[in-house]
Amino acid sequence: MLNRRQLAVLPVLATPAIAQPRVIRLMLDWVPQGYHSAWFLAAERGYFTREGLNVQIQRGFGSGDVITRVGAGSADIGFGDPGAAVKFNADNPDRALVNVFQYFDRTLAGVITLRGRGINTPADLRGKRIAAPPGDSGRVLSPASAQANNIPADSVTWVNVAPPLREPMLFRGEADAITAFISGAFFALRTLGSNPANIMMFRFNDHGVDIYGNALMVPATLAQAEPNMIRAVVRATVQGLKDVLREPAAAIAAVRAREQLADPVLEDERMRFIFREVLATPSVAANGVGHVDPARAANLVTIMARAFDVASPAPAERLFRIDFLPPAADRMLPPLPA
Repeated sequence: MLNRRQLAVLPVLATPAIAQPRVIRLMLDWVPQGYHSAWFLAAERGYFTREGLNVQIQRGFGSGDVITRVGAGSADIGFGDPGAAVKFNADNPDRALVNVFQYFDRTLAGVITLRGRGINTPADLRGKRIAAPPGDSGRVLSPASAQANNIPADSVTWVNVAPPLREPMLFRGEADAITAFISGAFFALRTLGSNPANIMMFRFNDHGVDIYGNALMVPATLAQAEPNMIRAVVRATVQGLKDVLREPAAAIAAVRAREQLADPVLEDERMRFIFREVLATPSVAANGVGHVDPARAANLVTIMARAFDVASPAPAERLFRIDFLPPAADRMLPPLPA
């Protein structure tokens, strides 16, 4: 046994360093809502932690704005519109973004009207007043929709309006239709007093503009530098999403923990509405969440390049990356909650 004098001359051994989790800033497209809850549950249940990640979730200000902010370095990963990245990447090739997880299989953008306005098909928009902010996703897509539905571009009158005012204008009859995310417009109109049976929604995917919706977008430089980190984020996201579908009450509780003003009943209904629209699709059922069809991806690039007047957009395979996805079997989802 060593005596005290012998212990005193032994070298001091360094304490092993404890690995610190990689801090990741994840930007949502809006304030916390039910369809974001996959990331909330992934954080609460340690899915990010076990991947060695400390994911800090922050609110966003629109799916298109996410692209600009992630490109500027305000966040590492953003839940945004890959269509908006077509123009951003063309304008900022040194800060280009890539889509590493195609979360929404369809865009939520569309044209919304009310029965009695004389609009029963998209072609009936000729001669009508459509209210929308200038940069609204649906308005940006309207030329492609007009072409697909044989609507002359000059036959529609656009009314510029701030986002909070478009549904009230439609409700009061100051506009014949609006462009918006159907998930927002439907509930806003219902709150104003519209009978849900009178709310008519012309989804772009159903009327000639079959494109993808929001996805996880990251700088191409980050994807190249830390591919395993990106794969870890995607794995945790998929696991969180599976938990949301199995335990919707826990998902809404996680939203309430981050957004005290959220109405649990409304958020639950809106979450189910959105998931029916963008996850309950034949493609997701057959291929798993995150699947990308090359033809649809190329179509999105073509449509958005035309909409934003991008002469030489990067090819779709450079924007849509599938090499960060788990195997298809791991991306098959449980049934949507009833």
